[in-house]
Amino acid sequence: MRGAGGGRHLRHAAWRAALAPVLIVLGIALPLTFLARVSQYLYYLRPSELLPTYATAWLLLALLCLPLLLIAALALSLLRLGGLHRPKRILVRLLLWAAAVAAIAPFLLDVATWLRAFDERASAGMGAMLEAALAGGSLALGLPLAFTHRGRNALQRLQRTAALLAALGGLTLLSLPFFRWGSAVSAQAASAAAPLARPNIVLLTIDALSAQHMSLYGAERPTTPSLDAFARQATVFDRAYANGNFTTAGVATILTGTRPWTHRAFEVFSWPIAAARRASLPALLARAGYETGYVATNPYAGASRIGFGPYFDFRRSDAVPMSLACPDRAAVFLPYECPAAQIAPLVFVQQLWNSVQYSLLLTPDNRHFDPRRAIEPALAWLETVDKRRPVFLWVHLFPPHAPYAAPPPWLGRFDASAGARTAATSDPAELYAFRQVPPQRVQLLEARYDEAVQYVDYYAGEFLAGALERLGPNTVVVVTSDHGESFGHGYGGHAGPGLYDSIIHIPLIIELPRQTDAERVDALVQQI
Repeated sequence: MRGAGGGRHLRHAAWRAALAPVLIVLGIALPLTFLARVSQYLYYLRPSELLPTYATAWLLLALLCLPLLLIAALALSLLRLGGLHRPKRILVRLLLWAAAVAAIAPFLLDVATWLRAFDERASAGMGAMLEAALAGGSLALGLPLAFTHRGRNALQRLQRTAALLAALGGLTLLSLPFFRWGSAVSAQAASAAAPLARPNIVLLTIDALSAQHMSLYGAERPTTPSLDAFARQATVFDRAYANGNFTTAGVATILTGTRPWTHRAFEVFSWPIAAARRASLPALLARAGYETGYVATNPYAGASRIGFGPYFDFRRSDAVPMSLACPDRAAVFLPYECPAAQIAPLVFVQQLWNSVQYSLLLTPDNRHFDPRRAIEPALAWLETVDKRRPVFLWVHLFPPHAPYAAPPPWLGRFDASAGARTAATSDPAELYAFRQVPPQRVQLLEARYDEAVQYVDYYAGEFLAGALERLGPNTVVVVTSDHGESFGHGYGGHAGPGLYDSIIHIPLIIELPRQTDAERVDALVQQI
């Protein structure tokens, strides 16, 4: 009897150990890391929206933990069937150790975040050092909790609290059906509202395209022959400036006509506030009877992800293999997935996934989103639109965003050397810490960027010709960018604190209906 009772005790202890990491992640780590981000969430979320954001984070974490729990349970069951008590006890200790690490890590993360706030070196070095210290500290401090009698008792008490908080968090899932992007405009009402005389509108945004790297704006290399030709019957604004230096802020500004401090999309994973979305260009055109469509390439520019999905009749997105976070398609079903994905455990999973993408899944020659996969569905949609209604089509092309290596025949046109010809070798890992990069490396990356500009220019020209052929002469075309890219001043990329001209000086080309003459405008203009 004593042996049977001891077996049951060990079996129950094993199951508690298997559940411990899951409960502590959902009941301890999640609440702590969520609370640390609340002040940032409130820039663009209403307080009531914190509830579905927490629910989405809880759901994503639970889904991630489920396979780990099943693996642990299977291992414990196999060890029990084999009568292997010592390995089973070791596995129980390891599971408790994982639980202890999950409980300790949020506190160390807060310390690391606080210390990084004092780093003035614009370098990833201190960040990497703090992350390593965070990982090592969590692993080391978890050992006495998992492998001592007193530590295990403390973990058991913590597990009870975690179970209660995890259950309360699970109840927040009930809020998800009440927080969804609704349907904005009735297609029937819109069809009756739009006079045929109104022009069609095509908005083409090209990611990370700096005006200073375009031959249209005086660059020495012939980077934009297609846009040069298009501009011969359009108006070119020589001094157009972005109101932000990364995709979310730039796209939100273009679509809402408001500056970032008004629309509140301050972060990559944020979106404009509800008032800005309701008064946005897609909303106004949808209410005015336009048939509206978009194709997202960069997932951070997806209209569904940033709250404009209800104003589009046609929505098409394709995931770039650069990121697991914030897919535009998922936002249709889980609108709060993007802010929820910023919780620390989920950020770690995203970083791990990105590493796997680089090492295993990416083709060696080009990681870019192929512009044809955006252009073809956009032009195919134009074939199906209601000819009685004017059309608004927005297409966002991903190149020349990093990584810069374009596919052949563009690859190598401006630098024939063997370097930076793949996704991994043409992506500047340090971004704005270019002062630490050898000048030869910077020059090579700049050449690859210019090749990517010429690459996207070719397909931009194809798209514009195809769109005008389908829509006819009563069409306004706007070509612009969300932001630029820097290779000078010891500063590379775009998403850091710098606001050099190469980052915020962007192209703006507008062709009005039936325009035949070129015009250059020197007035200072901006995205809004």
